[in-house]
Amino acid sequence: MSNKIDTSIIYEMFETIKSKLDKQKINEVEPVQIDLSTINAMTEQLENVIEEVKKPSKVEHCHKIEIRNNWFFFSWIGLVIIILGLSWAIGNQRQTIAQYRDNDLKYRYIKMQGQTNEENLYRLEQQFNHKDSIKIIRKQVEKYEELVKEQAERIERARQNSEEVERIQREVEVLKIKKQ
Repeated sequence: MSNKIDTSIIYEMFETIKSKLDKQKINEVEPVQIDLSTINAMTEQLENVIEEVKKPSKVEHCHKIEIRNNWFFFSWIGLVIIILGLSWAIGNQRQTIAQYRDNDLKYRYIKMQGQTNEENLYRLEQQFNHKDSIKIIRKQVEKYEELVKEQAERIERARQNSEEVERIQREVEVLKIKKQ
């Protein structure tokens, strides 16, 4: 059954009935008894059709993947293998990068200490098994590096100031010599 109703046919049917009724009124002077049973039956059918159209229709979709299609099946298998391989590679890289980051922090910590021995290295390795210890070591190293940087800046400023003082003294001596 189609969900669409051709309303033009129904409209045309009612117009035909109306025109026939008008012709009967013109031709006959006596009031005519009209048999409304057919109109009532058609109205009832029309209401039934309208109710059917108003009911929500259930649409089922069926997706079918056939393994008989070799290229489709093998392309999916290939994609899954590629995704798994890339996931493994990314995981491996992340682990390597984390190891490099830890080794860099260990190097900077040893550099901060100034010297080390086998026992200190073992203790440092044990501390890197705990996240809290790593955070503490990182803060210590960063604070140390910040202080070293500030000290280097102060030394550089002092060197520049001493060079400036020497330059000014030379200019003063040159001016004294020219003045004499």
